[in-house]
Amino acid sequence: MLTASAVNDGRKANEAYENGNYEEAEQLYLSAIEQNPDDGRLYFNLGNAQAKLGKVEKAIQSYMEFRGLATSPQDKAKAEYNIGTLLAETKKWKPAATHFKGALKLDPTDLDAKHNLERSLAEQQKEEGNEDQQQENQENQPPPEPSQYAIAMKEQAEKLVAQRKYAEAYNLMQRALEADETVRAFNDFIERTKNVSDINSN
Repeated sequence: MLTASAVNDGRKANEAYENGNYEEAEQLYLSAIEQNPDDGRLYFNLGNAQAKLGKVEKAIQSYMEFRGLATSPQDKAKAEYNIGTLLAETKKWKPAATHFKGALKLDPTDLDAKHNLERSLAEQQKEEGNEDQQQENQENQPPPEPSQYAIAMKEQAEKLVAQRKYAEAYNLMQRALEADETVRAFNDFIERTKNVSDINSN
């Protein structure tokens, strides 16, 4: 049930966004979400406003919320695409490629996702060429500082844990780990989640 004020806040938020008042838009979307937490579009628009404000971590979380609420593959693909775009803008090519692949799996007709995936993979290859030399020095290093992407994924996984969705949380972290090496910083959390998930599935 949509309250009038939620609709009103959503509308005002859209206007603020159109006018480039992204901070105001962010606040209004948050207010609309408080009143209507099941409206996926609000999370999507909130993510867009946060992306404009350079709040990468929060924007990724908002898109993940939208993806969780989305029912159509096209909408889920939009969330994956926007996360990929955000990551590509910050030159995180490997996780960006993972999310563009996710978008294409859900919507194989998305030519932008295909183009961006190819670009991300090409950039990733360039980077990995440079990384090979560094890799040998890194073997005995402590876990890396988690990136904004890693932190956003962990917070999303913690929400799933709070809902007792341990297997989903573990799978999310595994996907994140494949995409971003710095997710290793949360190995203890991943292990705990896996253990609980195993217990629950027995």
